[in-house]
Amino acid sequence: MNTRTNPLLDVVDELTRPKIEHHVQKDDAGKYIKTHTAEHPPLLIQLRDAVNPSSNTAAGSSSLKSTRNLIDSDALYRYGLMYAAIGDWCRIWNVPVTRDPITDLRQWYIAYTRGGDDPQWYIRELNRWANLIRNIIEPSVRFPLNVSCPVCKSRTFQTDDGEANLFPIIVEYRRPKDGETIRPKALCRNTECGAVWEGLEAIQELGEEIQELETKEVPA
Repeated sequence: MNTRTNPLLDVVDELTRPKIEHHVQKDDAGKYIKTHTAEHPPLLIQLRDAVNPSSNTAAGSSSLKSTRNLIDSDALYRYGLMYAAIGDWCRIWNVPVTRDPITDLRQWYIAYTRGGDDPQWYIRELNRWANLIRNIIEPSVRFPLNVSCPVCKSRTFQTDDGEANLFPIIVEYRRPKDGETIRPKALCRNTECGAVWEGLEAIQELGEEIQELETKEVPA
């Protein structure tokens, strides 16, 4: 069996090909009922559609007139940057630009794999795009923990502009879809620490570490 992977193709596919998901429906006793199949557009198309989310509403929508045809400026900005970058990459590799980012990115991939060197920079960049798109179309739930970090013991952290803030640990997770499991992540925003706890078991361990730290901090 060929177990080799192609991470560049994987992320190009994620950005340019539809994604098929199968969701199993069960009754209250856990007995299988049926499987729902859903097809999601490529991430680049989802980002393009997110620029004007109200444009896909059906005729006769009950949404208020004042809320229709609104532009998501962040989605527009991100889509414009990605659209321009794909065009630049195509021109560098002498790929005809069709102004369709799906077609252009796939044609760029073919040209690049025929003569490109180490693709690690492109893999990181395209994965960054995929994560940005997911955060726009399905924002994570984020909340801080009002405690000190059990690793660095810091109770404060500073932002990039030097502003001081209380409580460095933040927890984030995506709302689960049918059949999915929540996979939360916590991280310390103190740049000198950067500790990360990922997954339910790691979050449970974080809770135990916090409890132990708070117990030590309680005066006798």
